[in-house]
This record gives sequence, structure tokens and C-alpha cells, in this order.
Amino acid sequence: MSDHRLSETETLAAVPLLTRSRLQAWVRAALVAPIETPEGPAYRPLDVARLTLACELTEGFELTDDALALVLALVDRLHQAEAELGALAEVLAEEPEPVRRRIGGQLARHP
Repeated sequence: MSDHRLSETETLAAVPLLTRSRLQAWVRAALVAPIETPEGPAYRPLDVARLTLACELTEGFELTDDALALVLALVDRLHQAEAELGALAEVLAEEPEPVRRRIGGQLARHP
């Protein structure tokens, strides 16, 4: 994602289900953390994606704020695990073929 930052007004326009009061409540609850700039809060593309998901979960599944916080924490953990697994795969790809084969065989025995 790019480093382009959106103002609060631009973020509200980018996320149709998001209201100013909901955005401010989620910032207070630390579900999203805008970057503070001299012009006011600025939101990264990742923040906009997170806010979009939060709105969809809230509207589509009628999640409470507590349940939403839990789901977003689990999503964060999943993304972190994916990043760590990707890094591990890159490291393993640099190992010699016999090492990769041995590790692959051991992984195949562990469901």
C-alpha cells in the first residue's frame, strides 16, 4: 500500500458506512490510530482498510464494540503470523536443497 494519507474528511468519504462519531469512538477505543499532523489526524491506506472492515463487521454481523475489538485483534494476529511465515519461507528458500527436503519431510509428518 502507498504512504498516501487521508484527512478525516477524506477518510469518511472513502468509507461510506463510517460516521464521524463512529470514527472518533474507534480512535478513542484504539481500534485505529491515526497519525497526528499539524492539519489534524491523517489516516493511512491500512487504516482505511481496517475502518472498512470494522464497518462491514459492525453492520453485517451486528458486532458490539467489544466483539469488534476482539475480531480486529485476531485479524492483527493472523496478519502477523502470515508475515512471520512468509519470512520463514524466504529463509528456508535460501537453504540448500537437502535441508529443504529434510524440513519438508518433517513438516509432512506433523499435520
